[in-house]
This record gives sequence, structure tokens and C-alpha cells, in this order.
Amino acid sequence: MAFLTNPNLAHLFVVAGVTLLLLTNINPKSTLLKVGMVLCLIAAGIEFVYLKVNPWAFLVVALSPLPFFIAVRQARAHNPLFLISILMLTISSIFLFVDQDNRPVVINGPGGFVSMLCGSLIWIATDRIRNAESARLSNDPDSVVGLIGEAQTDIEAHSAGSVLVEGEIWQARSKKTIPAGSTVRVLRQDGFWLTVRKVEELTEK
Repeated sequence: MAFLTNPNLAHLFVVAGVTLLLLTNINPKSTLLKVGMVLCLIAAGIEFVYLKVNPWAFLVVALSPLPFFIAVRQARAHNPLFLISILMLTISSIFLFVDQDNRPVVINGPGGFVSMLCGSLIWIATDRIRNAESARLSNDPDSVVGLIGEAQTDIEAHSAGSVLVEGEIWQARSKKTIPAGSTVRVLRQDGFWLTVRKVEELTEK
């Protein structure tokens, strides 16, 4: 059971799990990504039981998806929050596991290469998906206006949320609060953002 005390293997599980979590957020329809994410995070959790962890590095790793999730909800194609999220994950994960003297045990191994590889994968995947979305929008900018969808999250008034329209997840906003699960109609499209309204409100007027 030596693999349970191998910090380089544990580091691989952590970085791969978080990377797949981020990729799942920008491609939520991929079952393979979700299964891989769950398996890696479970394996990483088991490793945490047997290895000593730097709590500060763990906190930064745990928070690393946050800037990414914020960036995905924004309309900017090259958002610096993507890079911040990648740096938080790749750098802090190297210092995640320590020895009895609290010295990093991954930094001298292949951990740096694994971190850079996963960081590059996130950046390339994000850039390609954003470029594909931009091309699709430029070819048919009014493709979703008037369509019916479903709110995936609560959409607070003048705030952000997400909706599912024609099998695709979009960032959405509304003048009025819309609970998750509500049926919505797309009123307007601005880049990667949709302005929506509850179908019930439309029928009442």
C-alpha cells in the first residue's frame, strides 16, 4: 500500500481532480469529465488520510476554482481570473504535502511538471471553448433570442445566474428574481450573456 503514502501520486490526484472540475464547469455535458473528476477527488481524499498536509496550501487549492467560476460567468474572452485560478492551483499544490519538518515533499519531484501540464490544459481548453463560442455567436448572433429555457440557478435581480437553453449552459441576468427550475424565455443576447424573464410573467402581461 505504498501508493497511499506517495506524495507525488497524491499531488497528481489533487491537480487532476481540480482540473477536471474546472473543465466540467465549461463543458457540463461531458460524463467522462465528471466521472474522472469524482474518481480523482476520492483518491486524493484517501491520500489525505495518510499524508501530512500544509493547511495554507490546502486552503489556496480549495479556493482556486473560485476565480475560474467567476470568470466563466463573465463575458470577457481573456479574463485574467482564469490565469489567477490556474496559478493558485499549480503553485499551491506543489507545497500541499509536507514532511515531518513541514518541508514540501513534492517540489523536488515531478509535481512541477504535472502542475504546469494541467495548468496549460485548462488554459488551452478554456481558450478554445471561448473561441468556438465567439465564432458561433458571430455567425448567428440572434440564435437563442426568443427560445425557452430553464433556470439552472437562482437568478437574483440585476445579478448573475445560469440557464439551460437548447442543451447549452448560458450566463443569464434578469430584472426580477427568478428561482432555479423556472421556465424562462430569452429576451436579449449580449455576447455570452442572456437577458431572460420567467414565462409566467410574460403570459400574465
